[in-house]
Amino acid sequence: MHFPIEINPFGHRKGIAKRALALASAALAGFLIFACGQGRFQAVPSKIDDFKGQLVEGGVSNYRTEKGRATLIVLTASWCPGCRAELPLLKKLDSEFQGEGFKILLISEDDTPQTAASYNRNAHISWTTFHWNYEIMNALGNPGVIPVSYLVNAQDSIVKIDVGGFNENEMRSLIKDLIATK
Repeated sequence: MHFPIEINPFGHRKGIAKRALALASAALAGFLIFACGQGRFQAVPSKIDDFKGQLVEGGVSNYRTEKGRATLIVLTASWCPGCRAELPLLKKLDSEFQGEGFKILLISEDDTPQTAASYNRNAHISWTTFHWNYEIMNALGNPGVIPVSYLVNAQDSIVKIDVGGFNENEMRSLIKDLIATK
């Protein structure tokens, strides 16, 4: 039996090139999942219960004290490429809505609070940052992957959960709606 093999302009066999590209893509996706954690939510919460935890700069606080009229809770870590990639978007949203009741709360999954604090200083992050603990993870449904963002309204109901990056325009629109609601 004879199977025709197409040749692309670079002289490679298309079937082999396609398989190699597919394998490389799968390997990259596997690496990113491994690098940033994997797993599933235990239970997707609809509302954020109060939680408390150690702040990476020292001291202890809780969600109720730190939240805003609209709060973006972001699970992150200094070693996570996806988390680093969304940092400019977070800074842009913070700059735009600062002083209007919008707050960003970070939950760092770094090994130590000191590592997270050092990263925050170097990246010029001034948001309240909790070091993860089981109480916080359980309150957030323990997604097992980062980055994850929870947009929460003033009544602590989750309006939007984004696993991985988020759509900047959609997030901006949702934040505007939440801070306009009194």
